[in-house]
Amino acid sequence: MIKVKLPRVKEPLYMKKQYQSCSLEERKILRIVIKQGTWFTKPYWDAFKDYLKSQGVSWQLLMEAWGWVNHYFVQWAEGIISWEEAFDRLEIVLNNIIR
Repeated sequence: MIKVKLPRVKEPLYMKKQYQSCSLEERKILRIVIKQGTWFTKPYWDAFKDYLKSQGVSWQLLMEAWGWVNHYFVQWAEGIISWEEAFDRLEIVLNNIIR
């Protein structure tokens, strides 16, 4: 089976900056927002849905993959890993799901 290569998007620095500049209480809320994912997945799906559908990726599969990797995006917001590393994890998990 051909692997899906996810289109890459620019790092959403606004989210990272917002996360890193807020109080500990606000970070708890932003962790939930990041884990929930629609701040990223909805605009991503809207931009690439035709391509993703042609590759056999549905909205549900994208969200399932996000559910498995959202903690990597929290690590990205915390500055522990890069955007590319988090995005690579999303791609790997998505490909494992659609096998």
